[in-house]
Amino acid sequence: MAFLNGTNGPVYYEVYGEGIPILFTHGASWNHRLWEPQIDALKEEYKVILWDVRGHGKSRCKEDQELNGEIFIQDLIELLDHLSIEKTVLCGLSMGGIISMQTAIMHPERVAGIIAIGAPCSFRFNKYEQMMIPIQRLMFNFIPIKAFARAQGIYFSRYNPSNRLFIEEAVLSLTQKDWSSIWSALTRMDCRERLSTISCPTLILQGEHDIIIRHQQEYMAQTIPGAKWEVIENAAHATNRDNAPRVNELIKNFMTETAGKVRI
Repeated sequence: MAFLNGTNGPVYYEVYGEGIPILFTHGASWNHRLWEPQIDALKEEYKVILWDVRGHGKSRCKEDQELNGEIFIQDLIELLDHLSIEKTVLCGLSMGGIISMQTAIMHPERVAGIIAIGAPCSFRFNKYEQMMIPIQRLMFNFIPIKAFARAQGIYFSRYNPSNRLFIEEAVLSLTQKDWSSIWSALTRMDCRERLSTISCPTLILQGEHDIIIRHQQEYMAQTIPGAKWEVIENAAHATNRDNAPRVNELIKNFMTETAGKVRI
């Protein structure tokens, strides 16, 4: 258990193993424990770094702090500085994926590679999103957090029942105000128009049953120079937990390919 005393407040993180670093960023409303299936599989070969994004888990917001994507990225860069990591591979799921891509765009000198799992590049990708996202921002001010946690737990455990307890506990650690602030900040992030500027190796992983982000994946794969795109069988949005063996295999392959680009 460790904390960085960052500009925006404390940032909780955990480090396992030694070697080439890979920093894992979780999805919205979850926390660092999302990546538990990756720790033992990777820590013998790599430095595995997990953290709680601002507003989640143990990385709490300052009183009346208004979240935005810049804060998420600033916290990430400050964590790398704190750990004396010059360059790393970033692996992120959903929100963690767009944070990773935006970091690579804004700080290309710090990113050796990206693994984007179930990640959107925009929340205004099509007319449906342009209409629904503002409605969702309003709705989340009124949906009880207990009901939201239960719904998430049921929906995201369809391909791995053990997901349910983790997800419900993670969501229940938030207040309704926390979640409303997180969702508002996340859905204002957008890197669609700058994907073509990403210069590091990129692997896009999509659960075959992930209908949340499916419509964006081909565009991302075609727009990010040299990106590879893999569909993970028997997996939905909690892809790294739904089919951990396949995801771990692809992460290891990617890390081998990018090893020469990381300075420790």
